[in-house]
Amino acid sequence: MNRKYHGLIFIISACLLLSLLYCPPWDIFFDDKEIFRYFGMVISRGGIPYRDFFDHKPPLIFLLNSAGLLFGSWGLWIIDAVLVLLTTLLFFDLCKKYRLSYPWLLPLLFNLACRNHLICQGIGMTREYTAIFLVISFCLIMGKYRYKQLLLGVFAALTFFMQQDQALTLVPFILYALFAKDGPPLLQRLAWLISGFMVITLPLLGWLGLNHALGIFWKDAFIFNFSWYTTVKKSLPAHLISIKTAMDRTNMEVFFLIAVTLGVSSLFMQNKKKALTIVALAAILFSFTPEYLTGYLPSPSFYYYFLPLAATLGILLFVVFAFVEDPLVRSKTGLRVWTILLCCSLGYNVVQHATHLPRYPGNMDKNPALQYLYLHPPSGDYQLYVMGSGNFVYAYNRFRILAPSRWIYHQFWFWYDRWDPDQTILKSIGSDLLQHHTTYILDLSNASKFRNPENSACWQSFLEQHYEPVALPGLTTTILWRIKASPQSSGL
Repeated sequence: MNRKYHGLIFIISACLLLSLLYCPPWDIFFDDKEIFRYFGMVISRGGIPYRDFFDHKPPLIFLLNSAGLLFGSWGLWIIDAVLVLLTTLLFFDLCKKYRLSYPWLLPLLFNLACRNHLICQGIGMTREYTAIFLVISFCLIMGKYRYKQLLLGVFAALTFFMQQDQALTLVPFILYALFAKDGPPLLQRLAWLISGFMVITLPLLGWLGLNHALGIFWKDAFIFNFSWYTTVKKSLPAHLISIKTAMDRTNMEVFFLIAVTLGVSSLFMQNKKKALTIVALAAILFSFTPEYLTGYLPSPSFYYYFLPLAATLGILLFVVFAFVEDPLVRSKTGLRVWTILLCCSLGYNVVQHATHLPRYPGNMDKNPALQYLYLHPPSGDYQLYVMGSGNFVYAYNRFRILAPSRWIYHQFWFWYDRWDPDQTILKSIGSDLLQHHTTYILDLSNASKFRNPENSACWQSFLEQHYEPVALPGLTTTILWRIKASPQSSGL
């Protein structure tokens, strides 16, 4: 075989093998993904985001999950693997065009980082897809494509409607593309960019508007985030300590330190693209936007905040390796050293995960309540409601049924003292349950603890008034409730 194809075959093989580590039988169980999968099912059955279920993310992740369901249980994995492979090939082709000595290295690092089990939570997280869109956008900017500004606008919109804050990471590159010296005039570039953005935006907003969900979309996906989700206050040193701690725990620290050190150092070397280097460094700063906004690190539940680094660190290294004329980064010996150092810790993560593959869905099916429900399944849609645990949204997907309420996860009652102070939302949930004569309630709220005692008392009163406990072997607390034979008609 011709040696010029060895790198291509290697990177395709590596990409597919790394994706296979997260195929459906061995994917990592995570509550966000169960919620996305459920929302995809709702849409596939005619439901509309925000009108028929509450969430504070844009709609693209739900539509992607709905599309995955069209191809069965492996559908989303196939879409995900194809997107990552496409991104890998585009990045590999870009590295070859700019004559990088090891054109497979940066695409490999992208795959190793976005398949790092300590941050990726398997396949299907929103920030994985925005990292994909960012790499593709960068390839468009650096390549010679006829409609690059139009396509850049398309991917900017895809990013925004996948995960709002991740659009900030793309902004430095968009500005660089708009003000680049070569190409059409600025106004023409801007017009093409806006046109591309509208290609995605107008159909999405039109769909929501026609289904009377546009106002709710604005309220849930934007107003809610600024009013509640981004209200944690931390000092800048506290943010930096949290980032450093989480980076160390996820084995991303070596990758980050080498890339940033080379990037900053290259500003003082013979560098053909210093402006682009500064842009790439700025994108890395924007990669930490989720932590700046929420302050949730270093909690392991939010390690996926590092997924954008899979794109931004690789892009920075590309700028260094492609445009810096210095033996430190140009010599074969230097490149071999950087290759070993960059791949070492991320490669170790892959080996560690590959030798300890989890079985989806973990221990969920061993839960006594679910075991009871498998023997006495809900009769159909609206006959089961899960309270107090995002993990157990899995039950809706397992039984392929719709929940009786649009409120299918409830952490806000457990995070915020002032959430639902007059129990309006809890009362609406109770009304929905009685309207649908919901048979079972799987209640995990005792473990989560309501922040507001009045909310807790209101919910407990509803349960005791309309439902009766189901005794489960091995449990001393009640987590499963069945509707009483003659339920009263009043709500909470």
